[in-house]
Amino acid sequence: MAKKKFPYLLGHAEIAFLYGVERQTSQLWKTRGVLGEPDAVISGNPYWLLPTALGLAEDGTREFLPERLKEYKAHVDGGYEVEAAADLPDIVGLKEIPWIFGKKYMDVYQWRVRKSFAPEDAMISGSPLWLLDTVLKDAEQRGRVTVQEGIDRIRAGEREQIKPRGRKPPAEPKPTPQPLPEARTFTPGKHTVEDVAAFAAELLDSGFTLTVRPKR
Repeated sequence: MAKKKFPYLLGHAEIAFLYGVERQTSQLWKTRGVLGEPDAVISGNPYWLLPTALGLAEDGTREFLPERLKEYKAHVDGGYEVEAAADLPDIVGLKEIPWIFGKKYMDVYQWRVRKSFAPEDAMISGSPLWLLDTVLKDAEQRGRVTVQEGIDRIRAGEREQIKPRGRKPPAEPKPTPQPLPEARTFTPGKHTVEDVAAFAAELLDSGFTLTVRPKR
């Protein structure tokens, strides 16, 4: 039986571990362009090859911890180094596996809960990943029907992409709010109730909210 092999891939959690920093720091490196675009995006999560991650130390401003690199490699069963993203095998996550079976996400989730699905080949940054070959072999052994169109999408490089963070900008800009009218002071003997009522009516008709705060 051939020994399982899985490429060294790192998410933000592994990169932070490698350099002894917080996960948010790795994310900040990505935002600032220090860490380049991910070598792979799987199920909406970014991943980088090991040479890419180690390249962060090339300018001398940051250093990875050798003992942590050794620990990371030991964590990846059958791990091996890949130099270029084009050389990566077909890898899928929970968002792509439903394509293979023509199922919904929750169907695959239930398979995992019931332990009627192949264990993940690697857990990277808290997300399970499988080689496509692992999923197809497991489907064959369990007699599950696969959908060739979904398999072809994956082999063509299609993956669930990263969703943009933050609020979606409105389709149309909000109109500039109407400026507030100048405040007015009404004093006994100088103004009448009718003056106050007229000003209040003007504000309410214009859509403003009116608050009355008496003063001595």
